[in-house]
Amino acid sequence: MAIADKDLAFHRRLKAEMDFWVNEHIITLSQKDQILARYTMLDAADKKTAPGKLITTISILGALLIGIGIILFVASNWSQIPRWGKLSMIFVSMFLSYGLGYYARYEKGNYPRVGAAAIFLGSMIFGAGIFLIAQIYHITVHYPNGVLLWSIGIFPLAYLLRFKTILSLAITALLVWLGMEASFWVPGFSFGMRLAFVTLYCMAGLVLWMVGLMHRGIGPLRTISSPYAILGLVLAFSGGYILTFDVFREGMGSPELLVFYLPMAGIFLSAFIIYVLTKPAERAWVAESLSLLLIMAILLYLSLSYTGFPHLYRGYREGGVPFLMQSVANLIFAAGIIGVIFLGYTRKSIAYINVGLLFFVLLIIARYFDFFWKLLPRSLFFIAGGLILMLGGIILERKRRQILASFTAGRSES
Repeated sequence: MAIADKDLAFHRRLKAEMDFWVNEHIITLSQKDQILARYTMLDAADKKTAPGKLITTISILGALLIGIGIILFVASNWSQIPRWGKLSMIFVSMFLSYGLGYYARYEKGNYPRVGAAAIFLGSMIFGAGIFLIAQIYHITVHYPNGVLLWSIGIFPLAYLLRFKTILSLAITALLVWLGMEASFWVPGFSFGMRLAFVTLYCMAGLVLWMVGLMHRGIGPLRTISSPYAILGLVLAFSGGYILTFDVFREGMGSPELLVFYLPMAGIFLSAFIIYVLTKPAERAWVAESLSLLLIMAILLYLSLSYTGFPHLYRGYREGGVPFLMQSVANLIFAAGIIGVIFLGYTRKSIAYINVGLLFFVLLIIARYFDFFWKLLPRSLFFIAGGLILMLGGIILERKRRQILASFTAGRSES
């Protein structure tokens, strides 16, 4: 295949490295000009047309709309379509998506991003087809198994093609299955059990995060580590954010969910050991991995031992075990935010920085409403809150620009 669109990002980094190579006599000035000329047309294409990431986003959105349209069309005409017609629509649309995607990305090679989106569409149709076929033949099964089968079915494709979009879809489907399946294992599931699911998903986020780190430590898998790391990071911090509120008056877990706790702990420990054995070259990897291990152990312990504060004492909001645990949760969460932002800065990871800043703002907003709502008149409350948020936005934006500038300067000086 000719020079691919993915080389555009490399081209930008290449410009910053050229002077360093020339000064170290790795290449000559003539060779520098020849190498840069090879990518000039890519740079021109990126300026005259849409950036590569925008093309990818548009293509994926188009694939999503097509997939939704196919599902809605089949659903609205379900009773009028014969069985053979239903099966034909499912398999023809799926194989057509895969075939066109493969041809556009690999065979012809002129439309790699559109081809990837078509393959992603085929993965969506595959999942929809599982449920449609079950409905066609009136198959009575444990319905969460359909989501699990969808996830398992597209995981190999994601690894074979190294597609982050399909891998993200597979991970998302697996997380959906986790919640659906867990609801069957908890007898008499009620609103009071919501905290058990928060901790369950928080642990799932830690598992994904650690699996992402493990992928980063293995050379061939490094390119597809980000879906695990980013989804795990967001999920873990989302669960941790909920735990910063006054929620410790209910149990944090359930013995019935042990069937999920043990496999998750096993996967986490396996990924942790593999990651350590790869001897990562990343900065602060020891602190990151050990912090995840400690938090995972704390969540497992609390999920199996903490049953909530007795109903008799629920009126005492500002004292007792719930308030103490909420305070500790806020301290751990704030430390986690600082740690993630630090990791993002040291590793030049925009994703870590953005997630850290997002949850920092959310934490400030939540605690502001908790502590100052009753202390100020309503008008002053909103005015003060608005000014604080605007000032915080200015500070965070300035800090973000400084970090991005340091990244650029670091590349040119290295």
